[in-house]
Amino acid sequence: MKGVGDRINAVLEARRAQVPVVEREISQWESVLRLLDDLGATLREFDSAEEGKDAASAIAGLDVAALSARAAGALGALAAVRAKVGRRTVNIGVSGRARNGKSTLLQSLSGLSDEQIPTGRGQPVTAVRSRIHHSVTRADAQLTMHSEQSFCDEVLAPYHTVLGFSSPPRTLDEFAAHRYPNEDGTQNDAQGEGLRGHPRFGPVLARLGEMRESLDTFRGHLTGGTRGADLGELRGWVAYPPAGGASGGPPDRRYLAVRDVVINCAFPIEDVVALGLVDLPGLGELVPNAEEHHLAGLENEVDFVLMVKRPTDTGALWSVEDAQAQELIRRAGGAVADRDFMAIVVNTGGCEQVNIDALNADIDKRLNEGVPGRFHHVINVDAADRADVRDRVLTTVLDHLATALPRMDAASVGRALDTSAAARRDVLASVEDALAGLRSVMTPTATEELIARAEALRLEAAESLQAWVDVLRERAGEGYEDQEFHARVKEVADDVRAWILDGFGEGEDAWTRRALGQMRLHKSGASFAEGALNGIRVEVSRRFSAIDDLLLRRRERFWTELIDALGPRLGRLVEDEDPQRALRGLAERLREAPDPCPVLAESLDLVLDVRLDYRTRVLPKVRRALEVLLPQSRGDAAELAAMLTVPRTPEGAAELFVAVSQLARQAAYDAGKVLAGEPNVSAAALHAYGEQFEDSVIRSGASEAEFRRIAGAFRDQLWDEHPSGAATARVQRVRGALTRLRQTLRDAAATTHGGAGK
Repeated sequence: MKGVGDRINAVLEARRAQVPVVEREISQWESVLRLLDDLGATLREFDSAEEGKDAASAIAGLDVAALSARAAGALGALAAVRAKVGRRTVNIGVSGRARNGKSTLLQSLSGLSDEQIPTGRGQPVTAVRSRIHHSVTRADAQLTMHSEQSFCDEVLAPYHTVLGFSSPPRTLDEFAAHRYPNEDGTQNDAQGEGLRGHPRFGPVLARLGEMRESLDTFRGHLTGGTRGADLGELRGWVAYPPAGGASGGPPDRRYLAVRDVVINCAFPIEDVVALGLVDLPGLGELVPNAEEHHLAGLENEVDFVLMVKRPTDTGALWSVEDAQAQELIRRAGGAVADRDFMAIVVNTGGCEQVNIDALNADIDKRLNEGVPGRFHHVINVDAADRADVRDRVLTTVLDHLATALPRMDAASVGRALDTSAAARRDVLASVEDALAGLRSVMTPTATEELIARAEALRLEAAESLQAWVDVLRERAGEGYEDQEFHARVKEVADDVRAWILDGFGEGEDAWTRRALGQMRLHKSGASFAEGALNGIRVEVSRRFSAIDDLLLRRRERFWTELIDALGPRLGRLVEDEDPQRALRGLAERLREAPDPCPVLAESLDLVLDVRLDYRTRVLPKVRRALEVLLPQSRGDAAELAAMLTVPRTPEGAAELFVAVSQLARQAAYDAGKVLAGEPNVSAAALHAYGEQFEDSVIRSGASEAEFRRIAGAFRDQLWDEHPSGAATARVQRVRGALTRLRQTLRDAAATTHGGAGK
């Protein structure tokens, strides 16, 4: 075998030169998958809206999930090839059903013993599969440990899935407390009835029970980290325990904490060869998903497979199970010929010659069409004879690989690149079809969309404002009765009248006593009468100002209704609950917009300047009605003279009270009449303000342009629920996503063709 190491190392160096090509393809497909994810998210924005139906119909045949699966398939094939050509070792996998001598063959190939690769009769002994590397400088093992989470996910969950249990334990505490069917003689799971006696499920259920029984022996090792181990102590980490614990306790099952084992040791070979052995998961063992794990190991870790078969009295022929295992190997080999990728090792150790001959004859008949070695190498060897294994197995395989690996790699890489190219063509064709479909969909441009939105916004505002102005006009009409206003006027007038009748707030007796005192003091009633009239005039005017609260409420109602009248969409720009602040804020936003809207802002300023308060609108009229209480304005001199010349006696003071009270009641009556007419006047004023506002907003020369500015500046706030124009935006996003995907696929195809031609 001397000299084959240089040839193997040269092959490894050559295969690594293909890594950049494969990685470039992988990078391109990763980009494609990201773009497909983006495309899928964009397509999900399409809904049943009428505006998007044409576009949705145009791309109805675009199955993004199927394209993603196609891309993932290509990526998976490339990843498997990258793992192969990127390795720095030639890996030989050893496969076979339990108790056929697989572990014995591994010992002979690697030079290890039962302490590292346990063997035995009866039940399987090796519990953890190992990867063994040839090294002349190291003799140790590296253990990768499960974490609690990975143990639950990767060990416990598959068992529960096989048994049909819906909720596997998520923690070790849940596992410890879990009760399985028929424990303690009771049935606590309807799904599990009869499981313990089932030929397939019963042993699986028993294995779960063994794990739980020995939980304390491996729980502390579930660190999720790595740890070194001497080769002499490795058995306790990788072997099933003997029946019974060391001192009657539960068996030590610390192997359950081990996720992976890498062993470094010197193989019994002379050349320095970058060689690795992979102990593939055993077939036929009571481990869920063993076949899937077996195939994954074949695809990702090995360059060549030794399939071990031991001819016994009950297994001297090529069985259905052997054919199934061979098919797994064939699938993993892919484009590589079976003869290049695998050999059958007939383990003759301790077997009768008649059984050995029978198995060889059956293999030739079933697999080689009667010609020995035609399609499959068959190596007869005693797996326990290390020298014979070295010479007849290891030397033969390495010599074969030194010659065959280049063509095997070329076949694998070629198949992966062909798969990639075919997938790229399929995905690109679907993308091209989708883009062609979208080209048939008529969608407006961004400018057209802006104009359409602005027109719709202006029409909506016009309809709403006109309906509001109609309400204002109705309130200002002659036949409209503002019952609330009239009731408030009557309430205020009654308050003034009661104040007068109550002796102007101090009682008739007190008023007349005070009047008599002043008349005697000044020897005249003139001074007191004029002062009384002046005071009454001021107080009546003040008391009628109580109507101010209703006038201010009328103005606030006007502003609130105006906000509603802006329409459901334009009203979204209002940001305050107080109507006055809200309108003032809207005017400011329109002024400060990227493209200002000064006319619409000034229209808001107009309605914010509405004056309905008592002092502005009512007080001047009330003052005129109260002029009857101005002594100098009295036209009836005789009446005034009579009032001023009353005798300075109690009777005269009482006579003066009657006269002043009559004048006060007359003035209050006249002021009440003024207020009674105010609802129509105020309503007419509000109607005028509203009509002017509506006219300015909708029909001014700047209205059309400023509504376009609003539509552009506040688009996201006004149309966040995706109105008609959102269909256009969605189509554009889909078109953009498809275009980016197409360009990426085209660039990848061009790069691949360019690289192939160089």
